[in-house]
Amino acid sequence: MISVAQKRELKQCLSRFFLEDEPLAPRTTFKTGGRASVFLEPETLTDLRLAVKILMEMKLGFLLLGGGSNLLVADAGIRDRAVISLTRSFRDYTIVGSDKNVVMVRVEGGVQLAEFVRLSVISGYSGLENLAGIPGTLGGALAMNAGAFGSTIYDRLAAISLIHNSLLEWRSATELNPGYRDGGLEGQDIVVAAYFLLPRQTPSIIAGKVAEIRNLRRQHLPSGAHAGSVFKNPAGDFAGRLLEEAGCKGMVFGGARVAVEHANVITAGSGSTTQDVVNLMEKMQDRVKVYCGVTLEPEIRVVS
Repeated sequence: MISVAQKRELKQCLSRFFLEDEPLAPRTTFKTGGRASVFLEPETLTDLRLAVKILMEMKLGFLLLGGGSNLLVADAGIRDRAVISLTRSFRDYTIVGSDKNVVMVRVEGGVQLAEFVRLSVISGYSGLENLAGIPGTLGGALAMNAGAFGSTIYDRLAAISLIHNSLLEWRSATELNPGYRDGGLEGQDIVVAAYFLLPRQTPSIIAGKVAEIRNLRRQHLPSGAHAGSVFKNPAGDFAGRLLEEAGCKGMVFGGARVAVEHANVITAGSGSTTQDVVNLMEKMQDRVKVYCGVTLEPEIRVVS
């Protein structure tokens, strides 16, 4: 628990971008969860480094909140650490190099992934088409190595700049070791910006592929509040297939329901709680274990 004295000190040092008891549910795609005792929205790199430095000196951790598309916030909220968000100010997209075949773009961590894809279509830069329709921010996508249809965001990555222990550092793509739904970053690393090498292509061709991918997503995903895939695919199989085989489609706990369109998606209805979703996830895991003999690993993070 962050003490009153610690809050007072943080507010004095970081007053320009300090918020107290900030609701987190509206900042997640599930729309559930409690409040952040301390919520920080730094406006500049200097602000961000200062915030991390002070939190380290106070021996307080932090949760980096991107688009809130791959996590569940506990109903009691987050009380023992700060929450940092880059989505208000870290949103630049810049071309930093090019030739007749390839461009290098610099994209800041708070940019929405959907906006990055949209800008690449308009500009005629390919390589991101399969990421169309994935929610969240660029930083979050890199942290979890977001991907779909056989490709991931790391496929076109050249390098990243990040905050590590309050210091600005640089990592080339070859220095990182991403895995399945794991970007290979340390827990308190903050992606400030990423650099991508993207081949040039006719915008209409890219737009056609993006439209195709988005259409596929619409066909297989429900409307409403959800966070996409709930469980990771086990080696050599698909979580959705196992969940469907185990009869999980349509299962309900409280206000949470397994989508009939896709057995690996949970929707949170009006009045749902995070605990409803967590309990339903446990029921799904138990059922797959009984019927299929497989223990599914969550893709969604539960934070408190």
